[in-house]
Amino acid sequence: MAPIEPQSQTCQTADVAIVGGGASALAILLHLIEKGQEGNLFSKIVVFEKSALAGPGLAYSSSCQGTILNMHTDTMGLYQAKPKHFTQWRSTLTGGDFPSREEYGQYLQATWSQAIQQARQIGLGIDVINEEVHDIERLDDGRFELKVESGNRLVTQSAVLALGNFTATINSQLIGLRGFYPSPWPLSKLKMIPSDAPVLIVGSRLSAIDAATFLNENGHRGTITLMSRSGCLPKVQGPNEPYSRRYVLHDLAAQVESDPNDALLQIMRALMVELSRATDGDWSWLIDDLSPLKQLEHDINAAQTGQVQWQSVLRGTAPVIERYWASISPASQDLFMKEFYSMWMRFRHAMPVQNAKKILHMMQSSQLRVVRGSLVQWEGGRFRADTSDGIIEVDHVVEATGQECGLDHISAPLIQSALKKNLFKAQRHGGIAVDLDTLSAAPGLYAIGSLTRGTHFYVSAIDRIAAHAARISCALTKQPVPRSLHVAIFCGSDLFSQLMVSKLVPQILADGHVPFIYLPKHRAKATASPFELRELAFFERELLQQYVRPYFQDKPVSTGAAHQTVDQIRKMYGILVEDVPNINNLSFIDSLAKHHISIGLSIRCYQRFKTDIIQYFSQPRRLLNLHPGTLPAYRGVMTTVRAMKNRETHFGYSLHDIDENWDAGDVIEIRKHPIDYSKSMLGYMADVYGIGVQMARDAVDKISRGQQLSKTPQDTETSAYYTFPTPEELQDIRDSGIRLVDADQLIRIIVEAYAPPGELEKFREYVQAAVQEWYSQNAFKPDVEAPTQTLDSSVYRPSVKC
Repeated sequence: MAPIEPQSQTCQTADVAIVGGGASALAILLHLIEKGQEGNLFSKIVVFEKSALAGPGLAYSSSCQGTILNMHTDTMGLYQAKPKHFTQWRSTLTGGDFPSREEYGQYLQATWSQAIQQARQIGLGIDVINEEVHDIERLDDGRFELKVESGNRLVTQSAVLALGNFTATINSQLIGLRGFYPSPWPLSKLKMIPSDAPVLIVGSRLSAIDAATFLNENGHRGTITLMSRSGCLPKVQGPNEPYSRRYVLHDLAAQVESDPNDALLQIMRALMVELSRATDGDWSWLIDDLSPLKQLEHDINAAQTGQVQWQSVLRGTAPVIERYWASISPASQDLFMKEFYSMWMRFRHAMPVQNAKKILHMMQSSQLRVVRGSLVQWEGGRFRADTSDGIIEVDHVVEATGQECGLDHISAPLIQSALKKNLFKAQRHGGIAVDLDTLSAAPGLYAIGSLTRGTHFYVSAIDRIAAHAARISCALTKQPVPRSLHVAIFCGSDLFSQLMVSKLVPQILADGHVPFIYLPKHRAKATASPFELRELAFFERELLQQYVRPYFQDKPVSTGAAHQTVDQIRKMYGILVEDVPNINNLSFIDSLAKHHISIGLSIRCYQRFKTDIIQYFSQPRRLLNLHPGTLPAYRGVMTTVRAMKNRETHFGYSLHDIDENWDAGDVIEIRKHPIDYSKSMLGYMADVYGIGVQMARDAVDKISRGQQLSKTPQDTETSAYYTFPTPEELQDIRDSGIRLVDADQLIRIIVEAYAPPGELEKFREYVQAAVQEWYSQNAFKPDVEAPTQTLDSSVYRPSVKC
């Protein structure tokens, strides 16, 4: 991909123009490429990036050498559906959870190069023009004309403003004076300051911390003063653990959206309840009555000893804070910005422990101090500030007060051009007024990043950039933007239902939805069963519930395992996992309304849905069943072995509406997979359950976009309902060479699913011991008379040594 060299007075055309070539632009490009791979393809996208290198931008370039990210590595992926994309890209994790900005810049460059290759493969043209757009005009036909400094023009159907962050300058009267830096970026310019010179940094939040640590890492030995109105440093980040009740924060968003009266009061009360729960009622973390040095020592100790549970609550608001904000009245928004914004920023946006320790060392050595103050004057050829520590006089001042979102303070020619031509409107709390869902400022014109702060409040973190980029890509390709749904998953106690849930939960979370896992009680039959059915029950249900789940109950959750038990899912994602004695109980149905459940998904729920709960899920809600079997021919239980007995070539899952009859509702979709007859019935289920997961995810996605699901009534003439096989039918299955269970296969499936790296053999031995114990207590005894020929015991006997 060669950048287009500026030529005299040329005019090009494009489907989409992205103004800016940093992380936000790349995120949009990645999501548009995904849309193209799905068939929603543009012909040409043009990216304008004034610097020579697209991708890193100032914040993640080599000019920031010596500084680290302020956000955890697992939140820095550019794909909405793959938040850990950056972590997985890193060849090593030697940089810890907060790697260098340089390394992230390398990730952006590598991802940019990969994006160009992917675009070429689908026939999408991407051009980069290394010039700054300074003017924009809407043409009579609705398209936009963008002009660059050389006079060249681009006519585009849609334009996206991905301009990055503009820095605020409180002391604008000092701009142009020697020794005054109106922004810390790029940090490399701070090397111009003599290493022994005293420096005043205006600000004490994360940008100021970055500037101070950069100076220190690059050999600065002069005194550094951080000056802000509060005179306080950010808090210190503790472990990146999810809040165990994160689902409550989503419930709150749905609640204030449905009833916005006194929304700010509702939100503050609810957050106080959750903060109190997280800290066992200890509010001492909110009190700052120590000196900056002593407070920093205290905060570092609290972070390192895990005494910062309140942070998990505040982090949990990230995906819903914009929904809170949109529900608050303008007057309440004004109140929040005036009275609470500064405190929120300080507690919500804490600094990594690595940076905190560097700042502490600088303070202990008297190189750095933190004072209160705001204004800087130019007097007698020096900068002068009146602070809580008295008058400070220096020759070098660095403004590091964060982002500038007021359009009247942003001098960018493009912004001012669009404002004058009324192409968009300013938002009262900063940036451009955009649609909450599509980020559209006007038909065909979109914005992302700090320019949307007034609408979305929390906009600059990469996880929000990725989410907003996904929405813009939907709008650009004329697809409905999905809304967040609360999904109740009624999950059976069997192995493959819970493997499906383990795979489905992170996917629908990544799609912006909130799963609630309900475990309906399974009422097993008390009558004696044939050996094969007892063996099947052990491998399908008892081994998981009585051995696997307890094994991991008190262990830390391993992100390296392929799957998690439902208990681990609860811990890992902070979602509700609840045992349900009776799904038809009215109090349980009331709880569904409390949690704003809009979709019910049954995955081998062992209880029948009756009138009241079916009525709850009537339109616009949906109640669906993911049935293992192709309907209507395979209704009932143990349908997989029936299909194998019937020598079907394919088998799969059916998604259907639920009515009061078993497996009888209208069919929405059926997906199939070839049957592998070399495997046992349960072994084959390991091959096929993934298509059920994808079908469920796709259905939730369609519903979230307001799209209709197809519905086909079941044909009663071709319908067949199967119950548990009789002893005679089991004998017939044996005679057909079909195995219900292969112990070795199932042990391998369970171990590969749940064992974390480094614990494979230990867990395998544990599972094998449980299997051997069961077989020793359940010696095989044929339940029907054997045929005259010798039975092939390998058909139904375990292949482990017992």
